Amino acid sequence: MFKNILAEILIFFYNITRDYGLAIILLTLLVRLVTLPLSLKQIRSTQAMQRIAPEQKALQEKYKDNPEKLNKELAELYRANNISLFGGCLPLLVQMPVLFAIIALLRDPEIMSNRIADFRPLFLGTIDLHKSFIQLFSGGTGIAAFVIPALLPLLAAVTTYFQTRLASGQNAQPGMASMTWLMPLLILVFSYNLPQGFPLYWAAGNVFQIVQHLIFNRPSALAAQGGEK
Repeated sequence: MFKNILAEILIFFYNITRDYGLAIILLTLLVRLVTLPLSLKQIRSTQAMQRIAPEQKALQEKYKDNPEKLNKELAELYRANNISLFGGCLPLLVQMPVLFAIIALLRDPEIMSNRIADFRPLFLGTIDLHKSFIQLFSGGTGIAAFVIPALLPLLAAVTTYFQTRLASGQNAQPGMASMTWLMPLLILVFSYNLPQGFPLYWAAGNVFQIVQHLIFNRPSALAAQGGEK
Protein backbone atom coordinates (compact mmCIF):
# COMPACT_ATOMS: atom_id res chain seq x y z
CA MET A 1 0.00 0.00 0.00
CA PHE A 2 2.65 2.53 1.10
CA LYS A 3 4.84 1.47 -1.80
CA ASN A 4 2.13 2.27 -4.38
CA ILE A 5 1.29 5.61 -2.76
CA LEU A 6 4.95 6.64 -2.62
CA ALA A 7 5.42 5.50 -6.22
CA GLU A 8 2.66 7.84 -7.39
CA ILE A 9 4.18 10.74 -5.46
CA LEU A 10 7.65 9.97 -6.78
CA ILE A 11 6.36 9.82 -10.36
CA PHE A 12 4.65 13.18 -9.84
CA PHE A 13 7.86 14.79 -8.54
CA TYR A 14 9.92 13.22 -11.34
CA ASN A 15 7.60 14.66 -13.99
CA ILE A 16 8.17 18.08 -12.44
CA THR A 17 11.94 17.93 -11.94
CA ARG A 18 12.97 15.41 -14.64
CA ASP A 19 15.67 14.30 -12.18
CA TYR A 20 15.27 11.11 -10.14
CA GLY A 21 17.49 12.36 -7.31
CA LEU A 22 15.61 15.64 -6.94
CA ALA A 23 12.33 13.71 -6.98
CA ILE A 24 13.58 11.52 -4.11
CA ILE A 25 14.67 14.61 -2.16
CA LEU A 26 11.24 16.20 -2.61
CA LEU A 27 9.59 12.95 -1.50
CA THR A 28 11.82 12.93 1.58
CA LEU A 29 10.87 16.50 2.46
CA LEU A 30 7.19 15.67 2.06
CA VAL A 31 7.48 12.68 4.40
CA ARG A 32 9.33 14.79 6.96
CA LEU A 33 6.76 17.58 6.77
CA VAL A 34 3.89 15.13 7.29
CA THR A 35 5.60 13.66 10.36
CA LEU A 36 6.77 17.06 11.66
CA PRO A 37 4.18 17.27 14.49
CA LEU A 38 5.42 13.95 15.87
CA SER A 39 9.02 15.09 15.54
CA LEU A 40 8.24 18.25 17.50
CA LYS A 41 6.77 16.13 20.29
CA GLN A 42 10.00 14.12 20.28
CA ILE A 43 12.06 17.32 20.58
CA ARG A 44 9.95 18.55 23.50
CA SER A 45 10.26 15.16 25.20
CA THR A 46 14.06 15.22 24.81
CA GLN A 47 14.24 18.76 26.16
CA ALA A 48 12.10 17.81 29.16
CA MET A 49 14.32 14.79 29.87
CA GLN A 50 17.36 17.05 29.82
CA ARG A 51 15.71 19.49 32.27
CA ILE A 52 14.89 16.80 34.83
CA ALA A 53 18.21 14.94 34.43
CA PRO A 54 19.61 16.22 37.79
CA GLU A 55 16.42 15.22 39.63
CA GLN A 56 16.40 11.85 37.93
CA LYS A 57 20.02 11.23 38.89
CA ALA A 58 19.29 12.20 42.51
CA LEU A 59 16.38 9.74 42.67
CA GLN A 60 18.49 6.96 41.17
CA GLU A 61 21.16 7.55 43.80
CA LYS A 62 18.64 7.81 46.65
CA TYR A 63 16.69 4.67 45.76
CA LYS A 64 19.44 2.60 44.17
CA ASP A 65 18.73 -0.25 46.60
CA ASN A 66 14.95 -0.06 46.17
CA PRO A 67 14.04 -0.56 42.47
CA GLU A 68 10.30 -0.63 43.12
CA LYS A 69 10.35 2.71 44.95
CA LEU A 70 12.66 4.15 42.27
CA ASN A 71 10.26 3.21 39.48
CA LYS A 72 7.35 4.84 41.32
CA GLU A 73 9.30 8.04 41.97
CA LEU A 74 10.52 8.23 38.38
CA ALA A 75 6.99 7.67 37.07
CA GLU A 76 5.76 10.51 39.28
CA LEU A 77 8.59 12.75 38.08
CA TYR A 78 7.75 12.03 34.44
CA ARG A 79 4.04 12.60 35.07
CA ALA A 80 4.68 15.91 36.83
CA ASN A 81 6.72 17.11 33.84
CA ASN A 82 4.35 15.72 31.16
CA ILE A 83 6.99 13.35 29.82
CA SER A 84 5.96 10.30 27.82
CA LEU A 85 8.54 7.53 27.54
CA PHE A 86 6.99 6.58 24.20
CA GLY A 87 7.08 10.11 22.80
CA GLY A 88 10.62 9.72 21.51
CA CYS A 89 9.86 6.42 19.77
CA LEU A 90 6.63 7.42 18.04
CA PRO A 91 8.16 9.27 15.06
CA LEU A 92 10.46 6.32 14.38
CA LEU A 93 7.59 3.82 14.59
CA VAL A 94 5.53 5.89 12.14
CA GLN A 95 8.42 6.30 9.70
CA MET A 96 9.49 2.64 9.68
CA PRO A 97 6.71 1.45 7.29
CA VAL A 98 7.51 4.41 5.03
CA LEU A 99 11.22 3.54 5.11
CA PHE A 100 10.57 -0.08 4.15
CA ALA A 101 8.25 1.06 1.37
CA ILE A 102 10.93 3.45 0.09
CA ILE A 103 13.52 0.66 0.00
CA ALA A 104 11.10 -1.66 -1.79
CA LEU A 105 10.31 1.09 -4.30
CA LEU A 106 13.97 1.82 -4.99
CA ARG A 107 14.71 -1.87 -5.50
CA ASP A 108 11.99 -2.17 -8.13
CA PRO A 109 13.19 -0.04 -11.07
CA GLU A 110 10.38 -1.21 -13.35
CA ILE A 111 7.82 0.79 -11.38
CA MET A 112 9.22 4.04 -12.72
CA SER A 113 10.27 2.86 -16.18
CA ASN A 114 6.86 1.27 -16.87
CA ARG A 115 5.08 4.57 -16.15
CA ILE A 116 7.59 7.00 -17.68
CA ALA A 117 8.81 6.20 -21.18
CA ASP A 118 12.00 8.25 -21.03
CA PHE A 119 12.76 7.62 -17.37
CA ARG A 120 16.42 7.90 -16.32
CA PRO A 121 17.33 6.83 -12.75
CA LEU A 122 20.06 9.45 -12.43
CA PHE A 123 20.88 12.14 -9.89
CA LEU A 124 22.30 15.27 -11.55
CA GLY A 125 22.93 13.16 -14.63
CA THR A 126 25.73 11.29 -12.86
CA ILE A 127 24.76 8.66 -10.25
CA ASP A 128 22.49 5.72 -11.09
CA LEU A 129 20.21 5.62 -8.05
CA HIS A 130 18.82 2.18 -8.89
CA LYS A 131 22.22 0.54 -8.43
CA SER A 132 24.17 -0.01 -5.23
CA PHE A 133 27.71 1.17 -4.69
CA ILE A 134 28.88 -2.44 -5.04
CA GLN A 135 27.23 -2.71 -8.47
CA LEU A 136 28.58 0.65 -9.62
CA PHE A 137 32.05 -0.10 -8.32
CA SER A 138 32.26 -3.51 -10.00
CA GLY A 139 31.07 -2.13 -13.33
CA GLY A 140 32.89 1.20 -13.30
CA THR A 141 36.12 2.34 -14.86
CA GLY A 142 38.25 5.32 -13.94
CA ILE A 143 38.62 7.12 -10.61
CA ALA A 144 35.38 9.10 -11.00
CA ALA A 145 33.37 5.90 -11.40
CA PHE A 146 34.59 4.78 -7.98
CA VAL A 147 34.66 8.04 -6.06
CA ILE A 148 31.31 9.56 -7.07
CA PRO A 149 29.14 6.55 -6.05
CA ALA A 150 30.89 6.54 -2.65
CA LEU A 151 29.79 10.10 -1.87
CA LEU A 152 26.14 9.40 -1.07
CA PRO A 153 26.82 6.56 1.44
CA LEU A 154 29.45 8.72 3.14
CA LEU A 155 27.08 11.68 3.21
CA ALA A 156 24.35 9.50 4.75
CA ALA A 157 26.74 8.27 7.46
CA VAL A 158 28.16 11.73 8.28
CA THR A 159 24.76 13.40 8.51
CA THR A 160 23.52 10.50 10.66
CA TYR A 161 26.40 11.13 13.08
CA PHE A 162 25.61 14.84 13.43
CA GLN A 163 21.87 14.26 13.63
CA THR A 164 22.34 11.64 16.38
CA ARG A 165 24.65 13.96 18.31
CA LEU A 166 22.12 16.77 18.17
CA ALA A 167 19.19 14.50 19.07
CA SER A 168 20.97 13.00 22.09
CA GLY A 169 21.65 16.42 23.59
CA GLN A 170 24.27 17.47 26.10
CA ASN A 171 22.84 15.38 28.93
CA ALA A 172 22.59 12.14 27.02
CA GLN A 173 22.71 8.84 28.87
CA PRO A 174 26.07 7.00 28.74
CA GLY A 175 24.64 4.34 26.43
CA MET A 176 23.89 6.98 23.82
CA ALA A 177 27.59 7.53 23.18
CA SER A 178 27.88 4.15 21.49
CA MET A 179 24.73 4.82 19.44
CA THR A 180 26.32 8.02 18.14
CA TRP A 181 28.89 5.89 16.35
CA LEU A 182 26.90 2.70 15.81
CA MET A 183 24.09 4.28 13.81
CA PRO A 184 26.38 5.96 11.23
CA LEU A 185 28.29 2.71 10.77
CA LEU A 186 25.08 0.74 10.22
CA ILE A 187 23.79 3.33 7.76
CA LEU A 188 27.14 3.24 5.94
CA VAL A 189 26.93 -0.55 5.54
CA PHE A 190 23.30 -0.44 4.39
CA SER A 191 24.04 2.43 2.02
CA TYR A 192 26.80 0.57 0.24
CA ASN A 193 24.58 -2.47 -0.32
CA LEU A 194 21.24 -0.85 -1.14
CA PRO A 195 20.40 1.24 -4.22
CA GLN A 196 22.01 4.69 -4.16
CA GLY A 197 18.57 6.21 -3.82
CA PHE A 198 18.50 5.01 -0.20
CA PRO A 199 21.49 7.00 1.10
CA LEU A 200 20.17 10.02 -0.80
CA TYR A 201 16.78 9.63 0.89
CA TRP A 202 18.42 9.12 4.28
CA ALA A 203 20.85 12.02 3.96
CA ALA A 204 18.10 14.41 2.84
CA GLY A 205 16.01 13.37 5.85
CA ASN A 206 18.97 13.92 8.17
CA VAL A 207 19.58 17.41 6.80
CA PHE A 208 15.90 18.23 7.36
CA GLN A 209 16.11 16.98 10.96
CA ILE A 210 19.33 18.88 11.65
CA VAL A 211 17.79 22.14 10.41
CA GLN A 212 14.61 21.36 12.35
CA HIS A 213 16.64 20.77 15.52
CA LEU A 214 18.60 24.02 15.12
CA ILE A 215 15.39 25.99 14.59
CA PHE A 216 13.36 24.55 17.46
CA ASN A 217 16.26 24.43 19.92
CA ARG A 218 17.17 28.11 19.60
CA PRO A 219 17.12 29.99 22.93
CA SER A 220 14.08 31.99 21.77
CA ALA A 221 12.24 28.82 20.80
CA LEU A 222 13.07 27.16 24.12
CA ALA A 223 11.92 30.24 26.02
CA ALA A 224 8.64 30.28 24.11
CA GLN A 225 8.04 26.61 24.89
CA GLY A 226 8.84 27.23 28.54
CA GLY A 227 6.31 30.06 28.61
CA GLU A 228 3.59 27.79 27.28
CA LYS A 229 3.70 25.62 30.39
